Amino acid sequence: MQIIPIFFLLLKRLRPLKLCDYSVCRSRRDCGILPWLDNQGVTAPPDNFLASARLPDWIKCNTGKNDPIMNRINHGTAPPKHRRWTVDEDRLLGTKPDRSLAKKFSRTTTAVAARRHLKHISLIKKWRPEDDELLGNRPDAQVAMLLKRPRCQVAYRRRQLGISFKHPDYHLWKPGEIAMLGRQPDRKIAELTGRTVKNVRHKRLKLGIPFFNPEFRPWTGAEDKLLGTMPDAEVARRIKRNVVAVLKRRHRLQIPNRVPARHVWTRKQIALLGTLPDTEVARRLGCPAYVATFKRRSLEIPRARKPGSNANLWTPAEIKLLGTLPDEEVARRISRSVGAVIQRRELLHIPMQNPKLRDWTADENGLLGTRSDVEIARRLGRTLSATSHRRVRLKIPAWRPD
Repeated sequence: MQIIPIFFLLLKRLRPLKLCDYSVCRSRRDCGILPWLDNQGVTAPPDNFLASARLPDWIKCNTGKNDPIMNRINHGTAPPKHRRWTVDEDRLLGTKPDRSLAKKFSRTTTAVAARRHLKHISLIKKWRPEDDELLGNRPDAQVAMLLKRPRCQVAYRRRQLGISFKHPDYHLWKPGEIAMLGRQPDRKIAELTGRTVKNVRHKRLKLGIPFFNPEFRPWTGAEDKLLGTMPDAEVARRIKRNVVAVLKRRHRLQIPNRVPARHVWTRKQIALLGTLPDTEVARRLGCPAYVATFKRRSLEIPRARKPGSNANLWTPAEIKLLGTLPDEEVARRISRSVGAVIQRRELLHIPMQNPKLRDWTADENGLLGTRSDVEIARRLGRTLSATSHRRVRLKIPAWRPD
């Protein structure tokens, strides 16, 4: 009498669940239980044991006709016999692809691959000495075609042996070809040497050779002596070069700019500002007039007074009049222009005198909110917007009649 495994005895407790037939096989796989082996070591699927054993009817459930395993379990049919591997089949493993051998042996590709791995047989052919001699002498694609190997295997083997790559369009650079780099355009050198423009450019950049420029002129000793003695713009004009080129050349030679474009002010030069007109100061210093004017205004130095002109300094009495009267009246009293008065008043941040503008008194502020804004504006002789704005500014609530 065959002994039922403990796994299937435990299934009796699951009878109320009414498991389907295929769940038995799935449960065995999930639990990691291996199939049974007979005395000869041949793998026997669990359905052989289940079909021959006397199991309860609830295990042998009705299944579909398309399930061969469960049909054998339910109807008690014997499984197909396992076919052993022969010596001839083992010898052919690895000589051809697994798919070709599987078709020849009438086996599955998975079975052939598993048998080959079990025998530790590699699918890659061993390299012979005559095969290695072809590497590097021809392109990888031609070697792969001759040896009937993938191109990646040929490239890997060549790199493994340290053999350089052989390209049909590649040839070494000759000394005469290298001497042409930088002396002619890259396109013309490519046509003369039979190379691509990209290859010529790459070789030139690798050797650090600048590109060919017909407008390029080497710097002479006389031109280098002019650097720093005058402004860069003047040097560029004299030697007929670009200002940027002169600037870069001077920086490369680490020559300081003794005549900078910006004027550097000294204490003696600053002391002249305000004592003489800006044009005279600029003439003496050799700079534009606007440079002297900008420097004087940045230091808040008043300009020099001319004799017999109205450009005299403002007196304290004249400054006190600003903002107390209209600008026209102040200009008439102190004998100045209206523009000069406005400019001085705005410079000192003095508000303009407006006869219509009246300051709010404490009594007027006390009336806000006691009556409507219309009534308060009428009593005080102010506009409605001024009254409402003053009340909102003081955060006084609006008046509401009871």
